[in-house]
Amino acid sequence: MNMKNRWILFLTLIIGITLITSPAFAVETMTAHEQHHLMTKEEFKDWLFQNDFDREINLIQQHHTWAPDYKRFNGTNHFELLQGMENHHINKMGWDHIAQNLTTFPDGKVAVSRPFNIAPEGSIGSKANAHGIAIEHVGNFDKGNDVMTKEHKETIVYITALLCIKFGLTPSIDSITYHHWWNHKTEKRVLDNAQDHEVKSCPGTGFFGGNSTNDAKNYFYPLVSRKIDEILASMK
Repeated sequence: MNMKNRWILFLTLIIGITLITSPAFAVETMTAHEQHHLMTKEEFKDWLFQNDFDREINLIQQHHTWAPDYKRFNGTNHFELLQGMENHHINKMGWDHIAQNLTTFPDGKVAVSRPFNIAPEGSIGSKANAHGIAIEHVGNFDKGNDVMTKEHKETIVYITALLCIKFGLTPSIDSITYHHWWNHKTEKRVLDNAQDHEVKSCPGTGFFGGNSTNDAKNYFYPLVSRKIDEILASMK
């Protein structure tokens, strides 16, 4: 092999090693299906911190799908469920995209679908959507139905903490909201002050202890706050 060919081989190897070990390449290994990008929670962390968004985001919405529930998830049909939700949102609801930006699954995977630069849609209302990120958790978390898996719990807390870090938010009723706190007729935030027929139970009466503001303050926000501290400590 002459000297020129040796240099070409050497440079090819160096470029290949650089691509494989770079964070950007690692994020590209996520599984994608059209506009749905499925990844682990750690891959989502890399994706989130490597991207910038031109929309002000200051509200993280927590939803459950109710249907499909855990019985519909078989461990491999992430994209089938996402496509079903997207078809319903476009063909039945008349929206341009799948309503939610993020979807979490019982196995702990997370999918990015609706672009972060596009506000979510749904009955939570335009005020909550304008500066919001909507997360749909696959499952029915009303009491007596699906029991959230450990992997699912960890991902929900983890990605909520990541979003708080990314957008400079402190967990509170003003930064992490439950669908249950919004009147689906007036689109106004009512917190715990509504009749059952005026609000949905979403993200579920059994979601991390319940769906009231006190439940969020006592059970969910502390988990997110601790996870924020853990993530920040690991990034130093």
